[in-house]
Amino acid sequence: MKKLLIIAAVFSFGILSAHAQRGPMQRSGMNAEKRAEMASPEKRAEMMTNRMAEKLELNEAQKQEVYAIHLENASKRQAEMEARRAEMKAKREEMQAKQKEQQAKIEAVLTPEQREKFVELRDENRERMNTIRDARNNPDSEKLQQRRRGNIRPRGQR
Repeated sequence: MKKLLIIAAVFSFGILSAHAQRGPMQRSGMNAEKRAEMASPEKRAEMMTNRMAEKLELNEAQKQEVYAIHLENASKRQAEMEARRAEMKAKREEMQAKQKEQQAKIEAVLTPEQREKFVELRDENRERMNTIRDARNNPDSEKLQQRRRGNIRPRGQR
């Protein structure tokens, strides 16, 4: 029973870490063109200033001041984002190292037959998660969309 709980915990941890691997840009649905366009703080500041100038009918002096403000804020946000990205990468690597350590400890406890089955189950789970992830990223996956809307119930609930 204890071994079963440990195996379930390992699989749950793997599933959660796989979900955490998805970047914020993938979750937001922003396409590559838009990301490239928004890459530099200068470009973002220019776009925001132009939008404000159009809507508020700013004169040139106002545009220059607003641009400077937007550029300052965009630069600060860029630095904060890069720091956050580096922090997340370090946390992810730490989490992966802990997971590998945990799996090594579990495998040391198991008999060769159990270890073989454990690896097989882990691989099956990874494959299942990859399939789910691919279906989420595939806009043509109608069944997944219907399941999200509640039109199709998951297996075993019919």
